[in-house]
Amino acid sequence: MSMEPTPHNGRRSAAAAAITSQRMLDIAMLYASKTGAVLVGVLILPQFNRLLGAEQFGVVALILSFQALLMVLDMGMSTIVGREIAALGNLAPQAMRTWRMAETVLCALYVALTLVALVAWGLLDLSLSLTQLLGILLLFWALTMQNIGQSALLARHHFAEAGCIQLLGGVIRGLVTWLALQWIEASLSVFIASQALCALLQYGATHLRCRHRLGSMEGDSVLSPSMLRDCLSFALKGRSLMLFGLAGAAVMQLDKVLISSLISPTALAPYFLASLLCLTPLSVLAGPVAQFFQPRLIRALASNDAAGITRIITPFVTALVVITGFPTAMLWLLREPVITAWLSVPGQAELVAHYTSILLPGIALGALGFIPYVILVGRQDYRFQARMSVVLTIVTLVAAGQAALMGSVEGVCWVYAAYHALSTVVSWARCIYLERDHADHHAARAAAKAGALTLVLGALILPAAFSLNYF
Repeated sequence: MSMEPTPHNGRRSAAAAAITSQRMLDIAMLYASKTGAVLVGVLILPQFNRLLGAEQFGVVALILSFQALLMVLDMGMSTIVGREIAALGNLAPQAMRTWRMAETVLCALYVALTLVALVAWGLLDLSLSLTQLLGILLLFWALTMQNIGQSALLARHHFAEAGCIQLLGGVIRGLVTWLALQWIEASLSVFIASQALCALLQYGATHLRCRHRLGSMEGDSVLSPSMLRDCLSFALKGRSLMLFGLAGAAVMQLDKVLISSLISPTALAPYFLASLLCLTPLSVLAGPVAQFFQPRLIRALASNDAAGITRIITPFVTALVVITGFPTAMLWLLREPVITAWLSVPGQAELVAHYTSILLPGIALGALGFIPYVILVGRQDYRFQARMSVVLTIVTLVAAGQAALMGSVEGVCWVYAAYHALSTVVSWARCIYLERDHADHHAARAAAKAGALTLVLGALILPAAFSLNYF
């Protein structure tokens, strides 16, 4: 007897196909947004190096490092906004209120930071003019606020919109800066002005989309006494995350400061370029996977949905290992021809390739840390994350400082490769410990699966590595 498709089954199939298509579009846009960052880093940053020269580009590298530091040092607002809005579901007024409180807290932070910077500028003999200093602060503020809005959109599953804004913002900011340096003047002032203007436009676009997507905010205005009290409580809630962000930002950015100050700004350029290239698996390949699965996994963890956690975490682990592992292995194997083709400055390619060979394996293992990070955020285990981050940061910076005092950039590379690997191992161990009394050992099974997939990938890559080195 033949089975004819019913209209109900047809509608259900069409709905399932629409959901699948939407998810594919979401993932594609998340990867497209990260691709924009790669295009800027891989294609445009070497042009900045060429146009500005080693000394000015060393200053630009420090600005970009502090920019990344301050985007992470957001008092935990991006993490709290992402976690709270994802857990709220479709409660629009609360989502809008959460986002607006985070913006208010960050504006207060940057007012205080500006006052501190002005005092420092007046007391210290800085090489920056007052206009340059204010332009840098404006750039940092706009990008930090944009990052909060990005977290809100991702938490509400508006992946396509968030990815499109991120893609266009990153590419336009890089292209406009490059053209301005060529057509106006290859100077630090032109670089800062171009970056700040484009960052403001990107934040404006994100702000408008958040106002549209998160709905209206019921209750008090932003400047009302009750709202300000709530903002203070909101800021205090992020104390552990602020410490976590401070330590993480310090360890990820102060390596450049150590090399620049203890060795030389010229020695910083090849290390900076190698770090940028090696962090590609972490930000470009692993980042979109984590952004896609994070809101769903946090929602399942917040509601104690064991079946939902299993359903989400299994493809999360598989996608992260496969999508990150294979391209990273290929980059490590082919690093010398790839970097030679990438860089046009004579003498830098060999150093960058050497530093890459040390940094990349550790950073690739660090990409697996996205899984325990999301689990710990979902379980609101912020205090442990802060303590772990502080301890690892102190140990790493002391070791890196010692290597820099000895004039060894290679030593700094080994220290940071170990840091990325160790932070992942410790985070996994914490997740497994938290589930010790649970019937469902989600973290332990996920760690075993990640380890098995990594071993299989390693077994497939070893013959290629052996043939390249010995034949």
